[in-house]
Amino acid sequence: MRLLLVVALGLTCGTARAQALSLEEALRAADLYSPRLAAQRHALSAAEQQGARAGELPDPKLRLGIENLPITGPDRYRYGMDPQTAGVIGLAQEFPSEAKREARVLRAQRLREVETAGLHASRAALHRDVAAAWLELHFAERGREALERLAQRIALQSEAVPAAIARGRQSSADAFMLRQALEEVNDRLIEQERAMAKARIALATWVGDEAKRPLGAPPDTARAPQPAEALLAQLTEQPQLRVLERKEALARAEVDMARSERRSDWMLDVAYGQRRPYFDNMLTVMVSVDLPLRREQRQDRDVASRLAEVEQARAMREDARRMREAEVRGWLVDFETAARRIGRFEGVLLPLARERAAAAQAGYRSGRAELAPVLEAERSIAENELALVQVMAERAKAWANLAYLLPGEAP
Repeated sequence: MRLLLVVALGLTCGTARAQALSLEEALRAADLYSPRLAAQRHALSAAEQQGARAGELPDPKLRLGIENLPITGPDRYRYGMDPQTAGVIGLAQEFPSEAKREARVLRAQRLREVETAGLHASRAALHRDVAAAWLELHFAERGREALERLAQRIALQSEAVPAAIARGRQSSADAFMLRQALEEVNDRLIEQERAMAKARIALATWVGDEAKRPLGAPPDTARAPQPAEALLAQLTEQPQLRVLERKEALARAEVDMARSERRSDWMLDVAYGQRRPYFDNMLTVMVSVDLPLRREQRQDRDVASRLAEVEQARAMREDARRMREAEVRGWLVDFETAARRIGRFEGVLLPLARERAAAAQAGYRSGRAELAPVLEAERSIAENELALVQVMAERAKAWANLAYLLPGEAP
């Protein structure tokens, strides 16, 4: 029986652990559930399809009709009376210049690179959002635990009140004071439940029904994902900046496209003229060549326009790099400041609050103090615990922003 009990408990604990939603599982669920990533994948697929046909020739043109049909004179609208009249069938094929076809292929490649970088950027942003929502729910639950501990301490204090009143050590006012304090804590618990419900709704936005599962153990947010120097050194590797870098390369490909318009295209037109049985059949072969005249007013202006767009893309990338660097430095400051405050709460503020509560309890038990200082000391412990949870949540948020700068999973 003991062995069966141990096995049953082990299976129960294992099932509970299996049902818990860890942060890593939430990230994987978000990758599958996110319409944002689905949209970006479709954009990438569209770019790949366009790239596969970028170097192809244009479709040929089929020509059908009648040439040189008289519309005046005694033979008007009569086929076969004039030797110039023929029923024509032919094909025309345009041949863009080799430079233009190469520029189109290069542009398609750059567009695919933009969409690939966009997919990585969307995934990194999604992971930051999911991690922030998961951690917000986790620390909302920890805040509820701090309030529940306060409610338990007040409830234990209330259990001893009837006996103390009977012995004459306390008055009925103390009982009402404890009851009021307990109801105030219960009201705060209701508010905390609201915060937890909203945090779970926010998480469900990213992972769907998986948000209904209880949360697993949190990641270690006490240590920075990487040293500050490494994070700043990898600044240009971040996918948001990669997108702008790829857009600048796309703008350069557009310059090559504009320059290729200076090269002439040519077209081959082959037609067969049916004139029998009245006259001999005819074959027509024509070659057409573009004449890019007045380049300074046409093609050169297009090139200048595309060059200006390159400079615009470069300036936007530099602006984004500066803004991103400021964000990363700000997150590092948030992380370091929160870590210092957590050390103060754990090493100074909470021990002082507990010592104050112990002193108030000792004075109350000895009859030298009233109940009010005891309740105030207990509230001080709870407030410091809640403040500690809030600061830990701030540190965790900074940790998530730093850990998911790149689309891969955090260390």
